[in-house]
Amino acid sequence: MVTTRVNSRISLFLYTGLVALAYFAGARLGLAYAVVGGAVSLVWPSSGIALVALLALGFAVAPGIAIGSFLANLSGGVPVGVAALIGTGAMVAASTSAILLKRAARFRITLDRVNDVLAFIGLAAVVSTAVSSLIGATALLGGGLLPITEYGAAFLKWWLGDMMGVLVVAPPLLSFLTYSNPVRSVGQTVEACGLTVATLGVSYLIFGAPQLAGHGYYPAALAIFPFVIWAALRFDHLGTSIATLMVSVMAIWGTTHGTGPFAAESPVDSLVRWCTFANVMAVTGLLLVAARAQERRVHRLLQASHIELERRVEERTEDLEKTNSELKEEMAQRRLLEEELIQVGDQQQRLIGQELHDGLGQHLTSLGLYSAALKQKLQTQGHPASADAATIVGLVKQASLMTRRIAHGLDPVAMEYGGLAAALHALAETARTLNSVDCVLRIAPDVDCQDPLMQINLYRAAQEAVNNALKYSHGRRIWIDLERAEGMQTLSISDDGVGVGQEDMERASGLGLHNLRHRASLLGGSCTVTRKPLGGTTVAIRYPLPEGPDHERKIV
Repeated sequence: MVTTRVNSRISLFLYTGLVALAYFAGARLGLAYAVVGGAVSLVWPSSGIALVALLALGFAVAPGIAIGSFLANLSGGVPVGVAALIGTGAMVAASTSAILLKRAARFRITLDRVNDVLAFIGLAAVVSTAVSSLIGATALLGGGLLPITEYGAAFLKWWLGDMMGVLVVAPPLLSFLTYSNPVRSVGQTVEACGLTVATLGVSYLIFGAPQLAGHGYYPAALAIFPFVIWAALRFDHLGTSIATLMVSVMAIWGTTHGTGPFAAESPVDSLVRWCTFANVMAVTGLLLVAARAQERRVHRLLQASHIELERRVEERTEDLEKTNSELKEEMAQRRLLEEELIQVGDQQQRLIGQELHDGLGQHLTSLGLYSAALKQKLQTQGHPASADAATIVGLVKQASLMTRRIAHGLDPVAMEYGGLAAALHALAETARTLNSVDCVLRIAPDVDCQDPLMQINLYRAAQEAVNNALKYSHGRRIWIDLERAEGMQTLSISDDGVGVGQEDMERASGLGLHNLRHRASLLGGSCTVTRKPLGGTTVAIRYPLPEGPDHERKIV
């Protein structure tokens, strides 16, 4: 623990000394261009060095700023008291700037947000430098180095110089601290070299031209801005900061040598113009880079949102496909179960029909024979009960006929031997014989009805529709048609009766219509009930052609 504390103190001492040395070097460079009292300079890189030191190393190194400023001013011939006050003002200004940026603006040294750049310009370059300028100019006034008449001009020049240091020097230092190489390919390397050569060449032509000196042709300096914009759009903060620094160096070199558009008869006026230009150029570059970075950040967020949306859509699609597959499987299982139930029900109906035909039918036949024999015997004997015996014989014949009718409906024996066509023919014959209705069966030659389950469903549907026609239509003719057209097959039962609509049929025989629709759904088709314009009703079951090897072979 003790060793750690000693190491921390040594590190703090070293960092404070390095800050003092860096501030001293920058101040000596700036004092070479002092314009007022040997302490006011329009070139003051130390303000940017001080701000970066506090942002990177913390407030503990702030004394190094005061020490470096004090030594630099003392070496320039400034009295001790004035130098100490100026050093204190520099430390207070840098600390104020760092506090405002960190606590008020939540500043990030990457300068990749427009808000950070605006805070950097407003709080660091404008507000905090005004503090050091106010303290410094007041110290010079109090020390007798500055007449009261020049106080305002000195304050303004001090302010511009400190502002230049923050805007021009601090950004490249911050860029190196958060170094991210913007050059990532050979092409960009060539482009960076071309930008450097072009910037230096144009800067030399503008700021080294004696023809522009003293004529106030300031628009010539605007030729530099395309290169600053180029650097901002292509090489981020590092490229922009270096380009701004190079232009500033060339501009101050030309201006101090009496060349370029900012050179004037008065050196002070020349530096003021140059300083204003440098500040505007630095602000332009910083805002462009921040706007570009913010645009890229938004683009990345949009890309990430797009990718996330696509991922969620894919997940949702997979869930829907899985659910759809499960539903299809469940529907298939349900259809199989329904088919099995229908088969079981049909088997039960057949068993009941067979029992009626072979059991009750045979008993009724035997009863009829005995009744006929009894009637004959009684008639021979002239017994008065012979008339009653004849009545019994008639009733037994009717019961036997009804039993056969029910048995044939429950057990279509003809289907076992002749298929659906034979069963439908028997159904039509039964309707003609028992109900005295002309029932016509028409089956197209290209109809495919090989599947046993399909035959059962079609027969039961026809049976249900014929019974409805006999019950409700009160007509004299019924047509049973089975045909094929456009890849579909249709079973239709029509009559020439009074005409029963779908709503009437649903009210009169809802269960029968439900059965018809259910049979149609098992075939993968639909059931429709329509009233014909000239009278009568048509029940049509339309279903797709069966699929399978047998069907394909038959079509070929």
